[in-house]
Amino acid sequence: MSTPSSMKKLIDTAHIIEPMGTHLHSIIWFHGFGDSSEGCKDIFSQIQPPNTRIVLPNAPKRWHTIQGQQHFVQSWYGEEAATVEHGLPIVKWINELIDGEIELVKDSTQLIIGGFSQGACLALMTGLRFPKLLGGIICCSGHVAYLDRIQEFLGEHARQVPILVLHGKDDDRICWDEVKPGFDLLRQHGLQDNLQIVVEDRVGHIISRRGFNQIIMFFVKQFKL
Repeated sequence: MSTPSSMKKLIDTAHIIEPMGTHLHSIIWFHGFGDSSEGCKDIFSQIQPPNTRIVLPNAPKRWHTIQGQQHFVQSWYGEEAATVEHGLPIVKWINELIDGEIELVKDSTQLIIGGFSQGACLALMTGLRFPKLLGGIICCSGHVAYLDRIQEFLGEHARQVPILVLHGKDDDRICWDEVKPGFDLLRQHGLQDNLQIVVEDRVGHIISRRGFNQIIMFFVKQFKL
């Protein structure tokens, strides 16, 4: 398990795309399981909004059992994170990363967080509980964690923060039919107008071209570009 001191270095090991022009907005994006910032830095360089700093943190390496064998891979949380007690420490260190960006832009609504797969789960879990109103949360091919304690994980701004959920109907890693009840539960707990869900036919465990266009439009709308 990673130590607090190692987690505090997230900003030091992140790939940062500096803003073109005055720094007015920030985006933090969490990569998926076994990936790194290398896997998304090129596409974010292409879709970077004006005056926006993009922070692509790298997860620490952890041991995971994959198809019966142990692998040392980059992962935001370990296999023990199935319990609330072990799943939340990572959120604390992510909160500090978020607070650092808010200090730079001076306004929490000028920060959007998001991620893919495991990173999407992390972004959603963190954003729904965050004590300040963020500019938005993007959840791509992810799911809602801790369904049995969902009310506990909804902060005071959970029903206000704009949320974009993108998922492929043919995703064979995080099956939409299996995770849909989690998003339905969010709606049952009052997340209505702020929760946009886009499920694409013939799309697997990826972000499609249409998906990236949806992300770009989300940036434009929330940052009022």
